[in-house]
Amino acid sequence: MEPLRPEDPAEIGGYPLIARIGAGGMGQVYLGLTGGGRHIALKVIREGFEGPQALARFRREVATAERVRSRFAAAMVGAGLDAPPYWLATEYVPGPTLRQAVAEHGPLPPDTCLRLLAALAQGLLEIHGQGVQHRDLKPGNVILAPDGPRLIDFGIARGEGQTQITQTGAWNGTPGYVAPEVVREQEPVPASDVFSLAGTIAYAATGRPPFGGGRIEAIIHRTLSGEIDLDGADPRVAELVRLCAEKDPGARITLDRLLEMAASTVAIADDPDYRRFVGPPRPAPVSVADAATSGLVPPERTRTTVTGGTGLRSRAAVIAASAGVVAVVLGGAFAARAVFNDGDSSGQNGAAGGDGGGQGGQGAQAGQGVRGGGSPTTPASSPAGGRTPGPDGRPPDEIFVKQPTQDYWSLKFSPKDNTCLPAIRPQEEDKKIYSQFQVSAPRVPYTGKSVKVGARIKYERPNGYYIAAEVRDPSLSGSDGPHWAYSKPHLYPEGEEAGSNGLDLTYPDDFNWRGSQGATGSLFPGIWTIVWFHVRPNGDAFYIGCDGFTAK
Repeated sequence: MEPLRPEDPAEIGGYPLIARIGAGGMGQVYLGLTGGGRHIALKVIREGFEGPQALARFRREVATAERVRSRFAAAMVGAGLDAPPYWLATEYVPGPTLRQAVAEHGPLPPDTCLRLLAALAQGLLEIHGQGVQHRDLKPGNVILAPDGPRLIDFGIARGEGQTQITQTGAWNGTPGYVAPEVVREQEPVPASDVFSLAGTIAYAATGRPPFGGGRIEAIIHRTLSGEIDLDGADPRVAELVRLCAEKDPGARITLDRLLEMAASTVAIADDPDYRRFVGPPRPAPVSVADAATSGLVPPERTRTTVTGGTGLRSRAAVIAASAGVVAVVLGGAFAARAVFNDGDSSGQNGAAGGDGGGQGGQGAQAGQGVRGGGSPTTPASSPAGGRTPGPDGRPPDEIFVKQPTQDYWSLKFSPKDNTCLPAIRPQEEDKKIYSQFQVSAPRVPYTGKSVKVGARIKYERPNGYYIAAEVRDPSLSGSDGPHWAYSKPHLYPEGEEAGSNGLDLTYPDDFNWRGSQGATGSLFPGIWTIVWFHVRPNGDAFYIGCDGFTAK
């Protein structure tokens, strides 16, 4: 942590700032506080870095941050995208990067390397399952948190349906860790992250860059045609790393198979060598006054009021993690071809990031969370690792769209066909309802400022069946998902009432609430899309229908 400077703001988005924790080419990262006293990291785009392409990249980072739900990636706390200063807030916890830990203590022991490999593979598997590729995995983007490693810096990550933002002849990534196909074709695939995982573990095992140092051209040449450096590495580690580092992405080991081969009976958080590398966390100030006493905040700022972000100018909504969330700070650098060193994205203990991101050390707080991955019908599958239903099985207000595919992100109403394209299949549990699901919206060009949309289930009279809707306005594409507005889950009418009334929602009234995830206002001209979900008691939401209309 570094003290705030005179030019630094006292607050961002209603959150008081208590320290600097990182800096990079795009901007500054601060340590802030919520109204409840929780530490958060606030990344702010610096003045002069607000061109159309920079903002497009930042919006995509926010989109990815909102989309990724895993113990290896954090739910957002909030974002401000409407006016400068543009910012992204995520949860913060301390911890060194893998690069910092190896630089201080030397290579990891073989068993610790294997456990780290398995943990990162699990993280990639969860992220890929949500349609997101990391695209810049390296030692500086792995935080060693007390309860296990965390992936950070999704600034150049891209999900299915998101458009690549780069120039012809350029590619995103870090030489020595970027996969051959990214350099050749400029088009990463999920297996590209597996290649980067190989380089990351090779570094952990040897303490050396996986394809050597020197000129960028030489590193790239060795990446394309040379062998990964595993000299001195334990044979067990070397075998798995080589399987990950195959030049042909189709020949690389799958993450599922990698997890089988690297499985351990000891959790990495229980590994004494891992705990030694992590070290004791540095306490963070618990208030502005505490930060002032520590010399991090000018004394005159102790009068700053903690608003907890109630004044957010956010189009991407507050997606506050519940107490069970295990989260990390999603960093973010606009890593392009001009960025070639494997610097840390974190500003751990006051060290500025070296590769343009700037992100505080982060991990999971002790005792937080249960890893997701349970059945889609159980609370364990939710991003909070088990959100508690309300009375009578009512879901939480903030829904979690499960397994969004490329088709989901590109789904759009077609007035010509009077349907939504591409077609999406429902979950097995919802197929019976799906076959009877009817939707309603204006069928002629509509001129009002608000609109009523409806859903009916033709024959079934389900009990305890909750439905939510998502509104996509005409200005936003699939890569801008977090700007879409969501309703709260609504109980579908039961008994005879269901047959006559169904469920009606009004936009924007039913979508104007703190967790809607979109800035909702009056209708404006264009094609609007309405996506309907069945919401399970734990908040997991599954597609059941789509509709739309044209506004004039």
